[in-house]
Amino acid sequence: MDTNFSPGPDDNLAVWIVDGTTALIDALAAAGPEAETWHPFPLEQKVWVWGRRLALETAMHRWDAQTAAGLEAMLDPELSSTGIGEYLEMGLPRILARADVPPPSASLHVHCTDVSGEWLVWSDNGSYRMLPVHDKGDAALRGPAADIWLVLMGRLDRSEVDIVGDPAAADAWLDLPDW
Repeated sequence: MDTNFSPGPDDNLAVWIVDGTTALIDALAAAGPEAETWHPFPLEQKVWVWGRRLALETAMHRWDAQTAAGLEAMLDPELSSTGIGEYLEMGLPRILARADVPPPSASLHVHCTDVSGEWLVWSDNGSYRMLPVHDKGDAALRGPAADIWLVLMGRLDRSEVDIVGDPAAADAWLDLPDW
């Protein structure tokens, strides 16, 4: 396997990206999803985390590039639901820790209307809590999974999803610092 991780000045960038992606996919497949690995995320240290993380990262940056180029950009609803779950499971706790802020005191229910995906986030004595459940929160974000994920990632305005319940509770969660 070529370990040159940066393209040379005469390299075709598209070929370099495809070759690198192919090598990564092959390495992850060869290791298997349950193989031990290291990563900086608060999840089990298994290869499957890298596969999920890189699929989500690639999808979001593809959306960014297509949008920047003025092209129609779409995100798969199932992958978007997975992205919401990952954001709530590992992204949001990381944001709170980096900003050294407690989670909002109000609870927030996140509900995908086009595919499976529901979560409740809340503060428990200043500690962040999240469960993938259908439960009433002080506020709810409802909409297609892709729209919710794009709002959570700061790509779409919150007006693109339905906010039900206490708007101040939703704002408290949506106004947290960015990654």
